[in-house]
Amino acid sequence: MYKKLLGISGPFEEKQVEEIFTFPDPPPYAQRQIHDGSVYVPEENALFVAELFSPKEGHSMSAIPYVWRVDTTDPASPNTTKVYPNPPLTIANGAYRFNGSVYWAQEGNFTTPSSIVRMDPKTLKTEVVKNNFYGHRFNSMNDVVISDEGVAFFTDGYYGWDNFNDTLFPELANGIYRWDMRTGNIKMVAGAAEGAFFNPNGLAFSQDQTKLFITNRGNSSSDPHGARTIYVHDVTSSGLSNRNVFSYSDAGFPDGIKTDKDNRVYAAVTGSVDVYDSRGTLLGRIKVADGDVAVNMAWVENWLYIFSRNKIYRVELMTSGH
Repeated sequence: MYKKLLGISGPFEEKQVEEIFTFPDPPPYAQRQIHDGSVYVPEENALFVAELFSPKEGHSMSAIPYVWRVDTTDPASPNTTKVYPNPPLTIANGAYRFNGSVYWAQEGNFTTPSSIVRMDPKTLKTEVVKNNFYGHRFNSMNDVVISDEGVAFFTDGYYGWDNFNDTLFPELANGIYRWDMRTGNIKMVAGAAEGAFFNPNGLAFSQDQTKLFITNRGNSSSDPHGARTIYVHDVTSSGLSNRNVFSYSDAGFPDGIKTDKDNRVYAAVTGSVDVYDSRGTLLGRIKVADGDVAVNMAWVENWLYIFSRNKIYRVELMTSGH
């Protein structure tokens, strides 16, 4: 089954994962760099991905005025450049395309609240569309998905406070929020009351949008008691129900997550993208370079683009997603 996905048949045949871009080195204050919030905009034949820097001890992460744009007009030769949203994003992380716009989940910093920001992918004009929970600052939004009906789910953890050292002391618990963009109604639908989520991270709908997959980082990838878990929920008319453990990662923690049209699930982890069937059985791993960490992904037809700490990869698969 996994070989069929890769499009290989022989016992010794290997699938090629292309390295198409290497990011410049991060600034001196950075402990490492991260590339997250990857999203494809077919109208522009372009991918967008945000850049973050995890700071060394005693430093705070600075706001980054640019995101990266990958022009896929010529599939044989993608071109990667910096572009500058206006006004600039403030530490963007997750991203999702909806009705022709890109919606970013930005962490914010000491002066700019964490928020959902809408960006026109052609002009790069940005507009804050949600930045508070009944007057309370969000902590550090990490990812966002939006249903076809216009209902957004987003994760809000403590990353800015306990990892990037760039936000104020948290006012709210970790959790997953449901925001009905049609009515403005917002509520937490998982996290605080259950005590299940510490630093919830990536989000992905099943292709029919009846299930929501959520990655949970826990305290750190080196903590044996950290979560490192993918949960799956049923999506209901008012929120989420029937939380189940979908998988538990053995390498680092699951970060970005995507699905395909055949109900497989892809999770970015240390050293690879792990591929699961619909029941959470690990089918195989799409390896990145030794020492690298996969962070997120995006589908461009049947190509899976993988964004890591240091590089952009892509692999052609016998399926597709969005």
